[in-house]
Amino acid sequence: MYRFKINQLSDLDGFLTKVSGRMPKNRESYRKTILASAAFCLLAMLIGIGAFFVPGLAVVLFFAFCLMAAVIAGLVVLGGLIGLSRDAMELRGQPYYSTRPRECSAGAFVHLRRKLLRLMPGSPARLRLWPGEWVEVRPFSEIAMTLDDEGRLDGLPFMPEMRRYCGGRHRVFRRVEKIHHYYGPTAPHLRRLRDAVLLDELRCDGAGHGGCQAGCQLIWKEAWLSPSDGAKADRPAPEAVDASRLDACAKINAADGEERYACQMTELPKATTRLSWRDPRHYWRELRSGNVRPGPFIVAVALALFNTVQRKLRSAEAPYREPTDRKTSPKEVLDLQPGELVRVKTRRQIEETLNHVSKNRGLWFDREMHRFCGGEFRVASVVRTIVDEASGKMLTMGSACIVLAGVSATGEYLGLCPQNELIFWHEIWLERVAPRA
Repeated sequence: MYRFKINQLSDLDGFLTKVSGRMPKNRESYRKTILASAAFCLLAMLIGIGAFFVPGLAVVLFFAFCLMAAVIAGLVVLGGLIGLSRDAMELRGQPYYSTRPRECSAGAFVHLRRKLLRLMPGSPARLRLWPGEWVEVRPFSEIAMTLDDEGRLDGLPFMPEMRRYCGGRHRVFRRVEKIHHYYGPTAPHLRRLRDAVLLDELRCDGAGHGGCQAGCQLIWKEAWLSPSDGAKADRPAPEAVDASRLDACAKINAADGEERYACQMTELPKATTRLSWRDPRHYWRELRSGNVRPGPFIVAVALALFNTVQRKLRSAEAPYREPTDRKTSPKEVLDLQPGELVRVKTRRQIEETLNHVSKNRGLWFDREMHRFCGGEFRVASVVRTIVDEASGKMLTMGSACIVLAGVSATGEYLGLCPQNELIFWHEIWLERVAPRA
């Protein structure tokens, strides 16, 4: 639900001003940027309209420049209004997550597009799949022919956990045109991935990687798939082909003797190339590929432009968290179990549990998590062990992390990255809706 109501904003601002004697600093900063950007947008439009009536090629180019400047300034205004609206809802404890899928639906256009692509010459490995299309995972005997000695295609591993889906039919969830790389000396940055998709909610169960519970969504190269009619029945996966090398490739013999693992997440840097945040094409690819509808796309671009301006001005970005100088963070044990109904605490309550770097015992309270504050969800799973993406080591959590059903990252603040990562919650950020029976 991407929405904002100006009357609610004014009422809340008036209430906060009466209570505190002045408007909160972040909201005051938002309003200044909105007003300045609106004035710049209006000025650029007036100058452009005036120049439009003067003949000449240079004047036409100047008009186009003014029009582009006005559009960008208008998007900054929109991003600021969205930031104000969301901040108001967070203060009221009202969640603003969307229940609608961000992907475009597969309609008649997608079916016509597939028929036209079949008539075009080109490599069968490049299917140019669209979200919502049905595909069949090729038999493992065919997939094995695409893999190198390390069980990879273009640097991306085909993992043991993926073999049980061979022969099955699934819908394309999203294309993976890029990933967000957030560890290592050069992180964070974007990286380009080609000819890859996500299917349905097919996630790694960690069976081939020491029981890792991260639940990462599996990435499929298009060479491992073929277009299919979803009405057909699945074919059983063939068992005659030896897949033992997949298990061998999933483990690494480290020099220190410690057992380590190699999976798609640890090897993504080798399967991708560096991508610049400043290159606007990575936004365009998400829209062109059907990964995002126009509405969420405009919201994400508007917030990115607004936060860029705020960053340049060294002002508060959206969403906002009250800074603290605490060096330690508290702990609370609820012993939550899958199936229990919980409520995410308000932003104010969660802020009181964070240290000076917005962490609670090593776990970030990320910007993606703000939208769920105040919402009620079922506990999907309890995570205690994960493979560290930077080193490949198996890590044991100091305290269990909670995964909530239907709660995953949207990528809105990360260039609309499509990875659909699960969000981990500490129990201190949650509360039971009803006492355990």
